[in-house]
Amino acid sequence: MATINTRLVLQSKNLFSNSLNQRIDKSFPVTAEVLKRVKSITSTSSGSATTLLAVSDYGVDKDVLVFIRNRATAKAKYLYIIIGSQQIIRLAPGQYSILPWRTESGDDFKIYGNDSNGINVEYLVGTMA
Repeated sequence: MATINTRLVLQSKNLFSNSLNQRIDKSFPVTAEVLKRVKSITSTSSGSATTLLAVSDYGVDKDVLVFIRNRATAKAKYLYIIIGSQQIIRLAPGQYSILPWRTESGDDFKIYGNDSNGINVEYLVGTMA
C-alpha cells in the first residue's frame, strides 16, 4: 500500500487585520497502482468531452483521489471538468485541484478545453484504500 501526502499552506500578511497562517497536512493511503500522466485535451465542448477516467476502470463505489492541473501558460486557456453530466470545475492556466471522486455508475470523469490545438492536463490518480 502506498501513501499520498498533501500539504496545504495558506498565508497572508495583508489580507486581514491579523496575519493568516494555516497549514494542513493530510495523508491518503492508496492502492499500489497510482496513475500519473500528461495528456493534450483537444475537445472543445461538453458534448464531446474527453473521458479522462472511466468508472469501469476503477469499479463502482470506489473512492479515488484525483490531482489535476492545467499546464497551460498562456492566458485564457481553460479546462472544464465534468463528472457525470455536471460541470464541477474550471481550471485556468496553472491552476490545479485535488479532489475525491466517488465512482458511481455513469459518472465518468470527463474534460474539455477552449483551444482545439490542445491544452495539456497533468493528472495523478490513486484509488483510496
